[in-house]
Amino acid sequence: MKAASCLPSGWFPRAAGAERLDRPLPCGVCEVPPAPPAPFVERHLQCVWADSRLRPPALTTLEGERVDVEHPGEWNTGPGPDFLNAALRVGPDMRRLSGDVEIHVRPGDWQRHGHANDPRYRRVCAHVAYYPGSLPAAELPPGALQIALRPALDARPDFSFDNIDLLAYPVAARATPPPCRAAMKRLPPARRGEALEAAGETRLRRRAELLQSAMLDRGPAQVLYEEVMAALGYRPNKAPFRRLARLLPLDVLRDKSGGDPVRAYALLMGCASLLPDPTTGRRSWDAPTKAFIRRCWDAWWPLADDFLSRRIPPGDWSLAGIRPANRPERRLMAAALLFAPARSLPERMQEIARRPRGLPARQLLSLFDLPKAPYWGRRLSFAAAPAAKPVALVGPARARAILVNLLLPALAALGAPPDAWQALLDALPAEETNDLIRQTALRLFGPDHTPRLYASGLRRQGLIHIHHEYCLGDRSLCAGCPFPAHLESLAP
Repeated sequence: MKAASCLPSGWFPRAAGAERLDRPLPCGVCEVPPAPPAPFVERHLQCVWADSRLRPPALTTLEGERVDVEHPGEWNTGPGPDFLNAALRVGPDMRRLSGDVEIHVRPGDWQRHGHANDPRYRRVCAHVAYYPGSLPAAELPPGALQIALRPALDARPDFSFDNIDLLAYPVAARATPPPCRAAMKRLPPARRGEALEAAGETRLRRRAELLQSAMLDRGPAQVLYEEVMAALGYRPNKAPFRRLARLLPLDVLRDKSGGDPVRAYALLMGCASLLPDPTTGRRSWDAPTKAFIRRCWDAWWPLADDFLSRRIPPGDWSLAGIRPANRPERRLMAAALLFAPARSLPERMQEIARRPRGLPARQLLSLFDLPKAPYWGRRLSFAAAPAAKPVALVGPARARAILVNLLLPALAALGAPPDAWQALLDALPAEETNDLIRQTALRLFGPDHTPRLYASGLRRQGLIHIHHEYCLGDRSLCAGCPFPAHLESLAP
């Protein structure tokens, strides 16, 4: 049985008042700890159903009949079933069913949401849930299939909900102006900031709980390895980087490389199918490049046959339009330097978590200073000449993002004393602003607000949390959103 997540008491104290479901903070010592949060919400499952790249091909009904999705349906951003006018092929005769599809986390959500008596759901031909389980036939429209996603998703070792970009899929319509803007306007300026900070701590606490749950399952070092790898990939290559970390686990990487970063790099590049063939491209390579690639091949080819089943196809990488400094060939050297040595990033993080006093942000960011990178210190590609100045493998903006989204929650997950890190939380470095942050701020504060309202890292985390928790899946034109009522409760 897997242990449940239980953060030390005192971490993220402002989050308690911002929880949508009023979940209590986990205590430091629990005889029966609270269940860890799920790493997904219903919207993740909707994305899986909608996208053929994510949807498992081997779906079956609860009775064991094969299901082929001819068309997943039209994503419904209004009231009613999640997908309209879907077409499915079912059973050995591939009979065709058409109708609507409703997605839930658990089968019983159909009853809890009152769909059985709602006429808008009479055309549902398939009820799709993540967890297996059956409903009485009388609860569903006649002939409706019951499909569980979890067995098929569990059969795919490279699948992770963390790889799903929720912003790449349809977003429901909203009222203009949204009611949360009026509620926010009625708050004094100080309370507005407090609302964002509480939401930011809620996001970080949930992240810490998820990390702790994963660490109990796969170990702290492997989880930190996977999460940093995903962060090094940025959005276009987040999925293959995470997949590479699972296909080539940290203990295997260290064992086969003997702690040598160049050997580790060769192994990562070989398993990623990104290691150039030394018999080609010689005319465009200078002598140091030829020597480095030959050194990598000398380390890779004796092991290549052992890793045939662990290689990522070259076509799985997104390389077009990627800035040279961010290309995976360079990022994998950062991974090799961060994780190959015996005392690498995971061990250093565990040492830091045991400190009675915290560290300032600049010292945590220095974990990603990699000035002695073999070959790549002044290179942007194998074909380009060396740059006049060093080019960081992990730039300042990416390091700040990893600090905010991973290192701080990981310290909580590792049991670090919360009082030691409250100063860092209060002065959390700000990630670069993006469309999500700007759009959520516009929704809350209107077009004439000052960005100083969300200049801190914690407040930007709050805007991200509000977007994901309330706005992303709203299908009521804001009419059913609980966030304005929460803001009203903060008024003096």
